[in-house]
Amino acid sequence: MTNAPSGAGDRFAVYRPFLELLGKSEGTDKGGGYNETLGYGIMLDGKVTKGKGSSVYLCGMTLDQVDKLQTRMLKDPGNKRLNSSAIGRYQIIRTTLRAIREQLPATYPGSRLFDAACQDEIACYLLGQRGVDKWLAGRLSTDTLIRNLAMEWASIPKPDGKGHYAGQRAGVTVAEVKAALAEVERRHKAGQQPVIVEKPVEVPKPVVPEK
Repeated sequence: MTNAPSGAGDRFAVYRPFLELLGKSEGTDKGGGYNETLGYGIMLDGKVTKGKGSSVYLCGMTLDQVDKLQTRMLKDPGNKRLNSSAIGRYQIIRTTLRAIREQLPATYPGSRLFDAACQDEIACYLLGQRGVDKWLAGRLSTDTLIRNLAMEWASIPKPDGKGHYAGQRAGVTVAEVKAALAEVERRHKAGQQPVIVEKPVEVPKPVVPEK
């Protein structure tokens, strides 16, 4: 999904500007980033403890362990108001994570760690699902892409600046979303190999001596 050259340090360099925006919009970069749990740690180890319980290290957990954690989160009576299992830098919920694992079992086995690389990869997969590659190819409008992204991440505004979900405020402005996407597009174009069209070489006709 990326045009980053083989061997580049960041596999997701093309999409990195939008990933950074998500860290801001979701608010996770103000906290634990890739290890951030729901509500800045009000829910620790799957229970609402308001920061007084046992913490968890998400990046060191397997996907199976993460699933069990999210299940505990949803079952906890203290989570009735939020009713969320969002975790990690990109606040991935259990329904989404399970769907991805069902679609790509070889890529996301239960033993795989939910580390930074895995979370970046999942976020980029979701970007693809929401049409970023079609947009980069010119087959999807910017406004349509932004509407799609607002459905995936509640902190991303629709083109009119409002959140997609009732009661959910956007964490960034539309201008910030468009700026991040513009940088994604710039990096995408910079990573594409130029098409070299070879000009035919004119071969001089042999001179035939007059008889």
